[in-house]
Amino acid sequence: MRRGKLSNKSIFYVILAGTFTLLSYFLDQQVIQKEDAIRDMALEIENQYQKIDDESGKFEAAMDLQTRVFFSSHQTSSFSTINYKTHLLIDSNNTVIQNFNIDDINRIVRANLFLQYILTRSSIQELWSAADKMNFTKSDYDNEKIRTVMNDLFTFNDSIFEKYEIEYFNQSYINSVADNSILVPDNDGFMRLLYEETNKLNKKLFSYYEILDDLSDIYLEQEELLEANYDSLILEQGKIKIQKNYFILLSILFQILSLLSFLLLFRNFINSTFVK
Repeated sequence: MRRGKLSNKSIFYVILAGTFTLLSYFLDQQVIQKEDAIRDMALEIENQYQKIDDESGKFEAAMDLQTRVFFSSHQTSSFSTINYKTHLLIDSNNTVIQNFNIDDINRIVRANLFLQYILTRSSIQELWSAADKMNFTKSDYDNEKIRTVMNDLFTFNDSIFEKYEIEYFNQSYINSVADNSILVPDNDGFMRLLYEETNKLNKKLFSYYEILDDLSDIYLEQEELLEANYDSLILEQGKIKIQKNYFILLSILFQILSLLSFLLLFRNFINSTFVK
């Protein structure tokens, strides 16, 4: 029996089929690498989304706290001034002296001044308690300025309360004043002291509004930067997916060409063997 001998054309088809097979294999590997890159980028996108959600939560928490600070400060500013002016006018206004019970008015006005100070101080403490439960106060900030601001947030000089805590600011005395069952004395200008301290606390309270406004702006800027990075990651992932799809199509094309080369090789082999 005579052994078949590959013609030049057959060798060409073998080389062509092998080349297309290698190209198809190479493109399959590229597809695998792109899939790995897509998975890695998906994780990065998810992490980026979590960061955006975290910054958004910080922004909303700061804005909510800022609103509460504004209303507390506005309330204190309005009522403390009215009460103190009324206190000053009681003994010097003849119309009030002739038509009203001075002791009752004094008791009410002094109680209002006293309780306004207690309320303002309590508002700051309650706001700090609320802030302490919010996620933006628990972050370990790399920015030293923000970290310092957060450490100083809702801190204030409490020396007046500490000085008169036993005499006036115990819970029993506060309850008695609230019930109008006791007249708060005005010894050594105690009413003016309460008014001044209430205003100091209120100024401190309003300064927190400005601090929280600055913080919310920082959180918003950080959120916008993260969103921009998130969008770029989405676009990059889309490009990788498109590249993967192109590689898949080219791999299929080369597989078809490789198969076609083998068919041509087989046809050439048949022709050279059986066709005389």
